[in-house]
Amino acid sequence: MTIITHLTKPRFSLAKTLLSSAVVFTLSACSSNSSESDIAVKANPKMATQAAKIEYVRNVEGIDEYTLTNGMKVLLYPDPAQPKTLVNITYRVGSIHENYGETGMAHLLEHMLFKGSTSYKEIDKEFNKRGMRVNATTWLDRTNYFELFESNEENLAWALGMEADRMVNATFSKTELESEMTVVRNEMERGENSPFRMLSARMGSTAYLWHNYANSTIGARSDVENFPFAKLRKFYDKHYRPDNAVLTIAGRFDKNKTLALIEQTFGMLAKPATEIEKLYTVEPVQDGERIVNLRRTGEVPIVAAQYHVPSALHEDTPAIQVLVQLLSDNARGRMQKMLVEPGVASGTGAYSYLRKDPSALTIIAQGFKGKDINEMEAALLTLAEDIKTKKISATEVEQAKVSILKETEDGLRNVTSVGMELSEFIAMGDYRYIFFFRDLVEKVTVEDVQRVAEKYLIESNRTLGRFIPTKDPVRAEITPAKDINEILATYKGREAIEAGEVYDNNVENITARLQEFNWTVGTTLSVYPKKLRGGEVRIEMTLPTGNIDSLKGYEQDFKLMGGLLYSGNAKYSKEDIASKLDELKASVNISTNSIGTINVSIKAVKAHLDDTLDFVHEMLATPLFEESEINIDRNATVTSLESNRNEPSAIAAATLRESINGHPKGHPLAFKTLDQQIDALNKVTRARLQKVHKAHMSVKNGHIGVVGDVDAKAFSEKFEKLFSDLKGTAKYVEMKGNLKDISGIDSWIETPDKANSMLFIGHRVELNKQHPDYHAATVANSIFGGSGFASRLMQRIRVKEGYSYGTGSGLQLDFNEPNGLYYMRAIAAPENMKKVVAAYKEEVAKAATEGFTQTEVDNAIEGELKSLRVSWSNDGTIANLLADNKQLKRDLTWYTEYVEKMNALTLDQVNAAFNKYIATKELNIFTAGDFAKAAKK
Repeated sequence: MTIITHLTKPRFSLAKTLLSSAVVFTLSACSSNSSESDIAVKANPKMATQAAKIEYVRNVEGIDEYTLTNGMKVLLYPDPAQPKTLVNITYRVGSIHENYGETGMAHLLEHMLFKGSTSYKEIDKEFNKRGMRVNATTWLDRTNYFELFESNEENLAWALGMEADRMVNATFSKTELESEMTVVRNEMERGENSPFRMLSARMGSTAYLWHNYANSTIGARSDVENFPFAKLRKFYDKHYRPDNAVLTIAGRFDKNKTLALIEQTFGMLAKPATEIEKLYTVEPVQDGERIVNLRRTGEVPIVAAQYHVPSALHEDTPAIQVLVQLLSDNARGRMQKMLVEPGVASGTGAYSYLRKDPSALTIIAQGFKGKDINEMEAALLTLAEDIKTKKISATEVEQAKVSILKETEDGLRNVTSVGMELSEFIAMGDYRYIFFFRDLVEKVTVEDVQRVAEKYLIESNRTLGRFIPTKDPVRAEITPAKDINEILATYKGREAIEAGEVYDNNVENITARLQEFNWTVGTTLSVYPKKLRGGEVRIEMTLPTGNIDSLKGYEQDFKLMGGLLYSGNAKYSKEDIASKLDELKASVNISTNSIGTINVSIKAVKAHLDDTLDFVHEMLATPLFEESEINIDRNATVTSLESNRNEPSAIAAATLRESINGHPKGHPLAFKTLDQQIDALNKVTRARLQKVHKAHMSVKNGHIGVVGDVDAKAFSEKFEKLFSDLKGTAKYVEMKGNLKDISGIDSWIETPDKANSMLFIGHRVELNKQHPDYHAATVANSIFGGSGFASRLMQRIRVKEGYSYGTGSGLQLDFNEPNGLYYMRAIAAPENMKKVVAAYKEEVAKAATEGFTQTEVDNAIEGELKSLRVSWSNDGTIANLLADNKQLKRDLTWYTEYVEKMNALTLDQVNAAFNKYIATKELNIFTAGDFAKAAKK
């Protein structure tokens, strides 16, 4: 179990949106000295008298690079096969650029830019109207804003105009800043609930004495609450400028028209007269180990060690990334072998962010509830700092490189993902480094990795939880990296990845190619032949299995089974399985988390498709279920459950699930308490797992969807011949859902010393996806709480009141089951939670009494339909949909009818659905937080 992943900081999500009419915009003037109520319109030095020209620079692996004469860089990454477009603008400004007393300013400014600009007033509603998926993130060296939407020239023109306008004409006011403060504090408190996040922040602030990497991006509470409004405007004026920004457009678009639009929008921004201020602080060499002791409420201990390492541009960094991989690999890594498998730790991880300035390498181990950490701490430090005697092998290095390069190659196949990832490399100095760094990793040798491990993983370079004086300390000198222009002076990159065909996923196109097969064992296979980027093939398998009697008492065995299929079988060890997947360039996800269903998701490449299928069959058919591996997975699962004992979000959600679950005690789908789950996990044995596997590993009732460039008939014959031997002995009888009709529950559970609290409100609805009211209820929920920032709940509870960082509502509906669930959720400071509930009641009453407007209904319908089309652009989604359709006995024409019924909805129908399914007089409230402490304030 890896407990650490790359932690970038997405701040908030603005949901789906609709299409605005004419894309006519004027980049107006806006004074940086404006009062909060009046943004003076006058000659703006940020605007040019003549449009800047765009000039071609180079093409690197399919990316066309341009520069505007005002200094802004433009990257175009076309992929006509993608029926969607990504607009991503990266500013080279992050928390590293904040001065004393200004921590958190870059992040808070990111929030404020969603308040609109001179010519784009209510952009949250525009996002919703246009069906755009939008977000923004702030990190140490950069901030980025992006819009992902269905390919459409008008949407693209609007997005470019909006981003250009808010670069220089953002209109956020002092009043809006004060309103947003509660939201940002709520976000801070959410992070404070996580022991790992807090430990990571404390280690960072201790490891860096002078450099701003010491500061968390979220900032110090006192700074965020107190810095003057004028300082925020000044920070905006200083860093938001064309020569400090890189615009990336990826996906489907007309290149010539797009270049003209860029000139018309961003070209109207003047190049500032002053140069960009360069940073010059260098962190001195660490002169002795440092100590952090974090004492907070929690259940599971954590020990971590952090070591200074060079910049991403340094020649040692590729070897450091390989070192991180060979330490942290889930199956083959040293941390797994030396800490997790012997039972010293329940989970481990290692990471080192690629940063422009010297970075850090962190290793972390998670212990067991109630167990002393001394042994784990000693083992962790020995693992890191004794590599000199426990030499790294060529096999370890090769396996790590293959894993990194496979993940890189997989990522480069997705143009829109690359468009986002480029932000990180832009922050380092040049987008081309994403390709150059890949090339450097390929050249890493075992000697390189051994050298960097011995150089940087040393006691005096460590930040831990103890201080030990050392007579003659050894220092890790961080030498400067070469200038990136020198590094990339002659670099040209490789050939661009093979493109997929231009063939959009819609009902007509899929139906024209769809081929369906019924295997003799009872499985259905739906194949949609289509050439995907990089020769990718997507396979989704849904395998319903078992019945109440066969699964009763074996729920935790069934859940553990999926993960243990990676832990070794008759032919392959756990290490072999990980290496084989890397070799095949395949990703396989086997999940048994849903009782009575085995889900298998396969992402393969055409060149290795047959071998991948053979290998997946081997994984499913002959697992060994070794007791040592069972213990590892059991310990990790128990530890995860224990960590939820006093987590407000987990407790509130569990209380809702327990209250609404109508299955009788003993039923496989009945609610299980945390202790009951742990009890059941402790009963899992090899013999029990073998019994569960023999009874339930079956394709007899399965449904499989495939998208990729395959010969459908030959593929089906191969697949059937290979997998038809999976015939579990248990008879399959579908287990129906059972939701109770609950009313008037008011549950407020105390979770001491938790800075944040969680709320759920929910009730049963007599509704499914075949019900005549389904479409109207979907639109009603979208308007009320399901459309992100544009929803009434977000506009009231977050935007207007500032009570909550995130709130919304949803409908969980089945296709066939008669009942579903309506829920509302919100996170807030404990002292604000009653205000959140009161605001929710008022918004329900208002919508029930006054109804929605025709404009809200029109926008919600358009947003839902555009969001659906964006979802359909994902070929993995289509593969899953094809499998689901067969299981549900649903034809693709259901989606055609869905669109027709959506477009035929009336305002009266939507209002009636809201009153019938969402508005209730007696709420069921489920919330958890430190309300007692809040009451004392």
